[in-house]
Amino acid sequence: MKSKTILKIHFLAWLLLIMASNQCFADDIKEAGTIKGIDGEAWASQENQPKRVLSEKSVVYVGDDITTGKKSSLEILFKDKTSFTLGSESNFLITNFTYKKSADEDGLGVKKLKGSFRFISGLIAKKKPKAMAVKTSVATIGIRGTHVAGEVDTTSARIVLMEKEDPTAANKIEVFNDFGSVTIDEAGYGTEIPDQYSPPSPVRRMRLQSINNLTRSIQRANTPRPRMR
Repeated sequence: MKSKTILKIHFLAWLLLIMASNQCFADDIKEAGTIKGIDGEAWASQENQPKRVLSEKSVVYVGDDITTGKKSSLEILFKDKTSFTLGSESNFLITNFTYKKSADEDGLGVKKLKGSFRFISGLIAKKKPKAMAVKTSVATIGIRGTHVAGEVDTTSARIVLMEKEDPTAANKIEVFNDFGSVTIDEAGYGTEIPDQYSPPSPVRRMRLQSINNLTRSIQRANTPRPRMR
């Protein structure tokens, strides 16, 4: 009986420790959004915290390092209605999210480290385009538009401007790094950065097949095709 009592005490102590750890985790970081949809497996992790399995309606936080499994995809809906869809075997880091503070304080920053992606900007970028930035390993996407898709890895990137969903919104992006920049303002056009020491390539029309290949792993997004002229 005594050993059973000791085991119960140890179990309760462990449970209280987990609850306290979770409470500290929630208090120390800011909520950024939720998982709107998921197909397959995905996880989020924070420094010095256990990895969390993500499911529909899971909360994601500033500082989350999010990964998707093989043949998996997910959609993140940020609180300002920005939507990010990640394809198979992606890696995505939420570096900053501040909303409903002031025009000067609000901001959204993410880093796409690996895999295919699609995003539709929300209210933060609509009010102040420079307040949102999407970084990759080889270039940064400056947001002046609404609908972008791409694919990145540790040494290269391909970025395409897609047909805007809101007909009243602007649809333009700037892609830049230390070696140069390009502005893309027509759907179906894009740029490529072949390595970390090269500027973005001149803007060119992307073949429809290339765009289909680019977005194939984004299963839940139902990405509309750009109008090809």
